[in-house]
Amino acid sequence: MRARLRAVEQFVPLIAAVIPIYLLMVVGACLRRVSVLTPAMDDGLAKLVIHVLYPALILDKILGNELLRDPAVVGWGIGVGFAIIVAGLAVGLLVGRLVGLRKGEGSRSFALTTGVQNYGYVAIPLLMVLFREDEKGVLGMLFTHSLGVELAIWTVGMMVLRGTPIKSPRELLKGPMVAVVAGLVLVFSRLDAFIPGPVLSLLGWLGPCAFPVGLMLIGTAIFDLFGKEKLSVRVCAGALVVRMVVMPVLILAAAKYLPLVVEFKQVLVVQAAMPSAVTPIIYARHYGGNPGAAVQVVLTTSIVAVVTIPLIIAWGRWWVGV
Repeated sequence: MRARLRAVEQFVPLIAAVIPIYLLMVVGACLRRVSVLTPAMDDGLAKLVIHVLYPALILDKILGNELLRDPAVVGWGIGVGFAIIVAGLAVGLLVGRLVGLRKGEGSRSFALTTGVQNYGYVAIPLLMVLFREDEKGVLGMLFTHSLGVELAIWTVGMMVLRGTPIKSPRELLKGPMVAVVAGLVLVFSRLDAFIPGPVLSLLGWLGPCAFPVGLMLIGTAIFDLFGKEKLSVRVCAGALVVRMVVMPVLILAAAKYLPLVVEFKQVLVVQAAMPSAVTPIIYARHYGGNPGAAVQVVLTTSIVAVVTIPLIIAWGRWWVGV
């Protein structure tokens, strides 16, 4: 009886943490429905989030972060982030073949979309709620981990999607990646100690705006896509196998058995529960992939994740011991 009560006590806060995230997406969808957030606004708001708000949040959590002054901690964060995406792509390609997807039928887009978990706008608020006592350390590790994720997407991921590597290193110069690298350089050199207080305050004001705006934009995207693609049972089932079964096990195993700091283990527990990221839809459209397959993966995993996020995190925290 006590064990059951303890499980319920751990599960209820997880449900409470997940619901506001999805409500923000619903708000975005409703605002699209009533033409408050129109498609004409998407580009400007996306640029605001990617190039201003998200980098501000990253710098706010990296600067002055004592945990990230250790090169070994940073190296593990980047390396594991890279390895998780490579493993996800491999599993996505394999499962895509097993469910009957072939080249020209969305197998590459399926692999990229199932292989990349949401590592930003859904993960951030969850980490802030679940590990409030060490928010700065946990989010600092998330953003360091995200650098490895981005590097994997733009090297191995792009080769999977379009069959060729990136054409120019400029493709890596995105606001969040630049912010992570710049923040780590400042932390390693201890130059972050000389940044004026007003600048740090500005970052602290701008940063928290990133995930509410980002989540509402995800809601508008889901509203636009919902019902536009005929769902394929094999694509949806394959997506759930990759994102809700195989990858959670692999990521949680890494969290349990690798010599990682507690803050990074906490990040990986949340990452294990994440649905597919939305950005692969954009990449599939831009680089000649099959956006229809990517849309089905995102919609399926995002909807099912309402139930699976609390379950995977609750089990993961117990198994990993965080």
